[in-house]
Amino acid sequence: MWLALFLATSAALATSAVAFAPTPTLATRAAGTATAVPRLGRSVAVVNIPSIGVNVPLLYGIHDDALSRGLGLWPGTSLPGRPGNAVIAGHRTSHGAPMRDIDKLAIGDLIYVTTTGKKQSVLEYRITKRQVVRPDAMWITRPTRTATLTIFACHPPHSIAYRYVVFAKLISQRTSGGQ
Repeated sequence: MWLALFLATSAALATSAVAFAPTPTLATRAAGTATAVPRLGRSVAVVNIPSIGVNVPLLYGIHDDALSRGLGLWPGTSLPGRPGNAVIAGHRTSHGAPMRDIDKLAIGDLIYVTTTGKKQSVLEYRITKRQVVRPDAMWITRPTRTATLTIFACHPPHSIAYRYVVFAKLISQRTSGGQ
């Protein structure tokens, strides 16, 4: 229920397979290619935010099942490490409360995202901005030209009155052979 107003915007579409098909990002439009879309609920990465002790899976989707197991990647937004805006939701007070201390993050703090799959990448993001927004501030999901992260959670804790949003930009990427 913490995402009630965000989800209300797309609730009517939520049962449709089309609802979770990604909208073209600036990167895929420019390249003229489609990016494979992960299955809903599938783990796409692990998010590590050392300054607030977060180390949790990132799952594709912002539905209850995904958010009960970690953070959720907003369908239709970019995958971490790719050009565009990877929008991530997390709980502050339930399901392990991975984003409990989101408001303690500071500009300059680092966020590490380790992608899953055959070619693993460790992505390093630096926080550039923090902001409190209204629940209907859908502009936070807009595509960007560069690889960015937007992480949000309800604010204040135990309330759905606002969202605390952290914006970060990709500063480095290391790729390995993976699994």
